Amino acid sequence: MTLSGFQGLVFDLDGTLVDSMPLHLAAWEHTAREFGFRFDADWFYELGGMPSRKIALLVAEVQQIVLDPLVVTRCKTEHYVANLHKATSFPAMLDLVERYHGRIPMGIGTGSPRINAEAVLRNTGLDRYFPVVVTADDVELHKPHPDTFLLVARRLGVEPGQCLVFEDTGIGAQAGEAAGMQVCMVREGKPVGLTY
Repeated sequence: MTLSGFQGLVFDLDGTLVDSMPLHLAAWEHTAREFGFRFDADWFYELGGMPSRKIALLVAEVQQIVLDPLVVTRCKTEHYVANLHKATSFPAMLDLVERYHGRIPMGIGTGSPRINAEAVLRNTGLDRYFPVVVTADDVELHKPHPDTFLLVARRLGVEPGQCLVFEDTGIGAQAGEAAGMQVCMVREGKPVGLTY
């Protein structure tokens, strides 16, 4: 796969552009201990891109326990935000962004709330590259629904079919495909099968 022919590049944030998934997982593990639910790192990782409140509801449903999603989310978010300053950009992804900045319009579509996404972008210096940032606060239907990515494309002024999405989770890939976009998976901070 090459980038030639794409008129818009759409990036997930956590686990795709920045190495923040370990921080999310640590926050979920901490919260699981606090509230007594089972923590499976792989299961939680695959839910990357889904807002924490929805993950809390899913935990309650799957594990058949009673949880207050707002209280659980508050606990997880406080732990995550306290460690937010540790998030760093993946070098290979930063290289790609720097190389195509100003050449192909780029935007971010994340399941994080705006306040967290903007803090991560500011802390890592990525904010200068992305005029369009769509967060969990901007849509009703989150990943795996296409709404996040469709809104990025609309704000970039690019047809969805002309966009390439970079994602690190199955839920994110589903969202990209549902939006009619091609998807490039990112594994351990590197785009898979992409030449640029």
